Amino acid sequence: MERLVNSVAQFLLLGVIHASIFAGVVVYTPRRASLLRLAAAIPLAVLTRCIYLSGARFFTSTQLRVLGPLIWNHYLSLVDLMLITRVDAPELARLARHQGAAQPLWEALRLFFNLRRINTKWEVRGVSRPSKPQDRVQFVAWAALKTLLTSTAIDAILRLPPKPEPHLMAPGKETLYAVWNLSAEDAIVRLSVVLLFAVVASLSATCMYYLAATIMVATGMSEPDSWPSIFGPIASAHTVRGLWSQCWHQLLRNSVSVHGNFISDRILCLQRGTFLSRFARLFFPFLVSGALHWVMEVEMDGLEEGRFGVVTFFLLQPLGIMLEGAIQALVGQSLPKSLRYVIGYIWVVAWFWWSMAPFGYEQYRTNPPPDMAPIPVVYFAQQWFGEPNK
Repeated sequence: MERLVNSVAQFLLLGVIHASIFAGVVVYTPRRASLLRLAAAIPLAVLTRCIYLSGARFFTSTQLRVLGPLIWNHYLSLVDLMLITRVDAPELARLARHQGAAQPLWEALRLFFNLRRINTKWEVRGVSRPSKPQDRVQFVAWAALKTLLTSTAIDAILRLPPKPEPHLMAPGKETLYAVWNLSAEDAIVRLSVVLLFAVVASLSATCMYYLAATIMVATGMSEPDSWPSIFGPIASAHTVRGLWSQCWHQLLRNSVSVHGNFISDRILCLQRGTFLSRFARLFFPFLVSGALHWVMEVEMDGLEEGRFGVVTFFLLQPLGIMLEGAIQALVGQSLPKSLRYVIGYIWVVAWFWWSMAPFGYEQYRTNPPPDMAPIPVVYFAQQWFGEPNK
C-alpha cells in the first residue's frame, strides 16, 4: 500500500487540513449553498483517502482493517452535516458554552470529532449517561485504564488461545443453507467463532473509543460528558433490533441512518409510514455499513477469496429484524416478560450463530497477524520472558 506521508507531523497536518475545511464550510457558507458545500465534499473525500492510505505508515494492516470503515463512515458523517442536516454558524453558536466570534469555529471542530453528536440536537438515540459527572482528571484516568485493559484483552485473545483444527474451519462450515449437515462439534466451533469474533469487535470498538476519549479530553478538545458509555444496556439485546439500535455502539449509526433515510425519502420518494418506506429505511443503513466494510476487505485481501461474507451478514440483519417483528406482532404480550426475555436472548444467539458465520469464518481464514492491540501487553510479556511469538 502506498504511503503518502512519512512522519507523524505530516499525518497530523492532513488531519488539521481535513478538519479545517469542514469547519470553514459549515461556519462560513450559508446552509442552502448546496453547490459550494457539494464542491467541498470532493477535497474532503480526497483527504479521507489520503488519511486512510497514510495510515499504513502508523498502523498495522489488522488495525487498518478495523479503522478503515470508521474513517470512511466519518466522511459520510461530514457529508451529512454539510449537505443533509446542513449545520451552519447560527446553530453552532447555540451549541457554544461561551460567547465569542470564534465559538462557532470551535464548536464545528468539536462536532468534527463527535461521531455520536453528544450534547447536540442531532445526538443519537439511546445514549447511556453516567449517574454522576466526572471531572477531567478522573475521566482521563479511567479512560486510559479502560484503553489499557481492553487492549490487553484483545492481545491475549489473538495471541494465546490454540487455533481449531483446520478441518473444523474448512469451506462450507459457515453454510447458511445446509446447517443440518453440521455435526455437534461443527456447531460448537461455529458458536465459538461467532462469539470470539463479536467479543474482539466489541473490545476493539471500546479500545478505540476510550483511546480517542483520553486524548480529546486530556487536550481540552472535549468535555468528559461528551464521552458517555460506548455501549448500551445488555438488557436491550433480547431482540436483534434492540441489539443494533440500543446495545451495540452507535458510532456509525448517525451517518448510515441519515443517508439511508435520504435515499428512501429524497431519491426514491417513498411515503413515510408505508411498508416500503419502513423496509427501505431499515435496509439501506445496513447496506451502507456492509459496503463500507466490504470495500475495506477488498482493499486488504482482493477478491480472490470471494469476500462477500461481510455483505451477506449486514444484508441479513433487516430480514432478522422484520422476522422477529412479525413474530412479536402475532404473539403480542401473551407470554410473561421474563419468558419473553429468555426466549429473546436464545433467539438473538441463534440468529447470529446463523447469520454471522460467513463473516466470522472469512475473517479467521485470512489468518491476519495478531497485532490489532494498540498496546500489545501480551506481546511485550512474551518477549520479556522469552516465549515465542504466537
